Amino acid sequence: MMALLRSRTAMLVLVAVVTVGLVATSAVGLLNGWGPAPASQGAADSAAPAPEMEVLGAAPDGVEYTDLGQQCDTAECYRPVALTSDSVEGEQAVEAVYNHLLDQGWGRLLPQGATDPADVPLADSALTDGSVIVQGSVQPYTEGSTAGLVLAHASAPA
Repeated sequence: MMALLRSRTAMLVLVAVVTVGLVATSAVGLLNGWGPAPASQGAADSAAPAPEMEVLGAAPDGVEYTDLGQQCDTAECYRPVALTSDSVEGEQAVEAVYNHLLDQGWGRLLPQGATDPADVPLADSALTDGSVIVQGSVQPYTEGSTAGLVLAHASAPA
């Protein structure tokens, strides 16, 4: 057996077999890389649709909602909503919506690290009804709007 491995012909055959194996393995890897992404990578196509505007109910007096449409990233879909008001500024518009939702039974979520609701302005927190989270923004989302909201699922979609 050792004499066979010492022969030049046997070594050339062995090198050729190993080289063909490496090239074939690399080619298969390249072809698999060009295929569609596996569903387990959480592509937007498989993400749950964003919550609908109906979860907010009717807008509170003095505030109007404008649905900016569903938007998706690789993990989830969400719905930005512009708030428009002629009578209040950004923070007051968010607080008006939050108070309206709290009256409907929504719960308040404090920012990470906060323990006392009295220490956190209402507009700096989020609200949930158990399945949807609403996060307010005092920055307008569109020209002419006063503030904004984002509607998202309360837990990551499966």
